[in-house]
Amino acid sequence: MNLRAWVMTTMGLLLLLWSGDDNSSLGSLAVKAAALQQDSQTAPAPQVSAEFQAEINRLAAEGLRLKEATGADLEATAHHLAAIFERTNAKSASAAYEFRILESDGKTAKTIFTRQEFFFSFAALNDMAKWNATDLNGDGVKELLVQSSSGGNCWACNPVEIYQVKNHQAKLIAAAPLQKIADLNHDGLADLVVADGRWEFYGDLAHAASPSAKLVYAWKGGKYVNASRDFAEFYQTEIARVRAALVEAKGLITAEEGSDDAYIGLAITLLISYRHAGKIADGLNEFEQLMNANIGSPEQAKRRATIIRDFRLGDSADKLLQIKYGDPLI
Repeated sequence: MNLRAWVMTTMGLLLLLWSGDDNSSLGSLAVKAAALQQDSQTAPAPQVSAEFQAEINRLAAEGLRLKEATGADLEATAHHLAAIFERTNAKSASAAYEFRILESDGKTAKTIFTRQEFFFSFAALNDMAKWNATDLNGDGVKELLVQSSSGGNCWACNPVEIYQVKNHQAKLIAAAPLQKIADLNHDGLADLVVADGRWEFYGDLAHAASPSAKLVYAWKGGKYVNASRDFAEFYQTEIARVRAALVEAKGLITAEEGSDDAYIGLAITLLISYRHAGKIADGLNEFEQLMNANIGSPEQAKRRATIIRDFRLGDSADKLLQIKYGDPLI
């Protein structure tokens, strides 16, 4: 297995750690990305409409091999093609793939946007792919979505990027480790469910036990902003899901070191979820009750006391308050 295939497989394993219905799309997305990467050398080039073929041929002569493409009419006066290329003999791994948006007036086509990265894919969007070339936010402009990866071993290293095209120019309006796109409050606009990965490598917890709460961003004032506390029903479901997982994690606890990692990670996830729902006091109370229960050894008790202090008075206490209601996604 080459380096890129290994990284994409690792990405799949990491994203599968986000259990629950809302996370299933990202888990299967990453597994599909790994499979796409392994099959990429033998897959035939995608078919594109004739108006873009000359530009595709020109890019191919420059060493850009077309991997994926999706057509879209993003503006009334032009046709567009969102395309992913792999660069042969790239000078660095971080420039191995290119995401381009091509525009045609019906006669000639040209590239109006280019970004290089370790990896891009449309197919890896999985269920979120259905939102491509649709108007997510009701502003009358269709959006383009692409899964990217910097090759890093973290959730934030593998964001979904969302672009708009206006007046022949592309603009990034969102980039985050999306877990789901859905109209959560039934207002006709798509909301973004984003993984809060700030505690992904927290303390000495096993990576599989990393806290993985979710934020909800809504389109307001021409941008996606944190609107988590407006989605009470969503967080009620999330908190119930985490509580159920805690019951299972409790059964894993013994006197062995690290046997309570999953339990601790879930307790932190619960607290962060309460914070995003606007109920931090309730979250802290339940968090402390959980952390002071189901202790398997004196060493576990000591570690948990340190974690409680961190979320009451330390860096994590400050971090809990950093993302505020109304803060923009980018």
